[in-house]
Amino acid sequence: MTITNALSILLLVFLSCHEAGKTNHPTNPREQEDRKTGSATNDTAGDTPLLNPEFLFTKADAEEILGQPAQLTDSATTVIADTMEYRSAYKANATDVKTGKTGMIYFLCERYARVSIARDVYSSIKTGNENHEGFKIVHDMGDEAYFHSDGQNFLFVIVRKGEKMFRIKVNKITSTTSLEKFNQIVKKISDAL
Repeated sequence: MTITNALSILLLVFLSCHEAGKTNHPTNPREQEDRKTGSATNDTAGDTPLLNPEFLFTKADAEEILGQPAQLTDSATTVIADTMEYRSAYKANATDVKTGKTGMIYFLCERYARVSIARDVYSSIKTGNENHEGFKIVHDMGDEAYFHSDGQNFLFVIVRKGEKMFRIKVNKITSTTSLEKFNQIVKKISDAL
């Protein structure tokens, strides 16, 4: 059994035990109203369905963005305290002849215990990058999102939706890298959160 499979099994056991201890019956009137309307006002992740992040960003997605065949070079799921993290990386199978670069793409998806934690992590990353050239806020994805690129070497996006957040980075833009596909796939993932 690989380490990744063992970690995945541990994650499922942990989350199923965590979910088993929850009650599905709200105890206060405000929580009952939130359940009826679908608007959660508290700061916890609540009963949000579990993510299957390995299906949010696939090899096919990576290949569409990179514009060429690629291979999975890294994939891991970890749980630290109440935070679940899934990461994967894909590398193009060949060096781009025109640029001499080999495209890589990285995906990171996280689920935090509380919305406020996700909001703080997002804010910290945004603050560290917002004064750089190529930074722009994205208004049609998640609760908050931004895109960043220097136009020559990398594409980066981070999207937060509730207590969930994902990041995608293309490192080494090549002549086959598709910004259009990057934007389409980011939007697809954002809508699926």
